[in-house]
Amino acid sequence: MKAIYFTSVLILVSVCSFSLKAQDFLVTINRDSLNCKLGKLENDQYPISFYHNEKKIDGKIHKDSILFYKKNMFRSLRNNQLFPWYPLKEFSIDAGVAHQFGPFQMEDDLTDKSEFAARTGFYIGTDIAFFMTKTVGYGLKYNYRSLLSGDIRYQYVGPMLALRFWNKNKKDYWFCDVSGGFGWMAQKNAPIQRDLIRPRIEMHAKAITGDFSVGHNFRFSPGVSLRVKLSGIIGYPSFVRISDIQKLVNANDKSLEIGHYCHNMNTINLSVGFTFHSTRPLD
Repeated sequence: MKAIYFTSVLILVSVCSFSLKAQDFLVTINRDSLNCKLGKLENDQYPISFYHNEKKIDGKIHKDSILFYKKNMFRSLRNNQLFPWYPLKEFSIDAGVAHQFGPFQMEDDLTDKSEFAARTGFYIGTDIAFFMTKTVGYGLKYNYRSLLSGDIRYQYVGPMLALRFWNKNKKDYWFCDVSGGFGWMAQKNAPIQRDLIRPRIEMHAKAITGDFSVGHNFRFSPGVSLRVKLSGIIGYPSFVRISDIQKLVNANDKSLEIGHYCHNMNTINLSVGFTFHSTRPLD
């Protein structure tokens, strides 16, 4: 019984707390405006709650005294900041193809694909951004790329600066973002020529990496957009670690020449996905 009572009280408190965060806007027939909580109409009277001099005031107002009201227009009862027409928070995810540029090592026994096909693989990216104005925002970016059926894998994460350029209808917009962060890659089953043998090894590389994206958002609704994005990633590994998979290379051997394996992380990516918007400011 105590557990049920406690749960009931907790639910009641949660509901009350939620109700106190009402965001209604009211205009009277005298053209006075008020940020308030407007309840349900009863006997031609609306229950009303608002703050004045940091004190919560409850009362009633006759329906004939109200010229206009709009629900969920303010942040809270204590704050009369209007929601902006543009989204303040965005989460985006998209997927598509990646194509690597620059030196690229491909062995005949590793794949029967052409070099173009071998350089082309899978891309997925995700961003989260917070906007200070309708144009300028900041956030975090992550992407993953896979070539040669997963034998080459790239990953990137870093902070970003985001810009939006709205169309006249204030619905769709062009965007671009710039990011600098940390990239890392791995290549497995890479055959390396060592005298008369070709040991297959695994290599890992890390690099300071840059990411630049441009694209367009087509808004389906206030909360969801279709996202088309073209991005470029540049990174030159400063550290490469070699792991001997087949135990064919030992400490007495001379160091291996790794050629163009793990030489660069440079790719261009074309992707399509969705952006999810929120107009609610950060509390």
